[in-house]
Amino acid sequence: MKASAMLEHDSQYATILAFDVKIERDAQEMADQLGVKIFAADIIYHLFDKFTAYREELKQKKREEFKHIAVFPCKLK
Repeated sequence: MKASAMLEHDSQYATILAFDVKIERDAQEMADQLGVKIFAADIIYHLFDKFTAYREELKQKKREEFKHIAVFPCKLK
């Protein structure tokens, strides 16, 4: 899978966005083995929402991981 090449650069982009297609079992198993995330939806907006939520979840995990080292920007009123 070409998407697995992105694991070396940035794991958040090691994804496959499957719009209005059926994902075969062997393709899903291969993606799981390689660490590639597959998002599937019949409506393009739902696919976009799933991917956006996934990226936000990864961002929050990174913040939790580095919260004792880094100071993140804040908004002041």
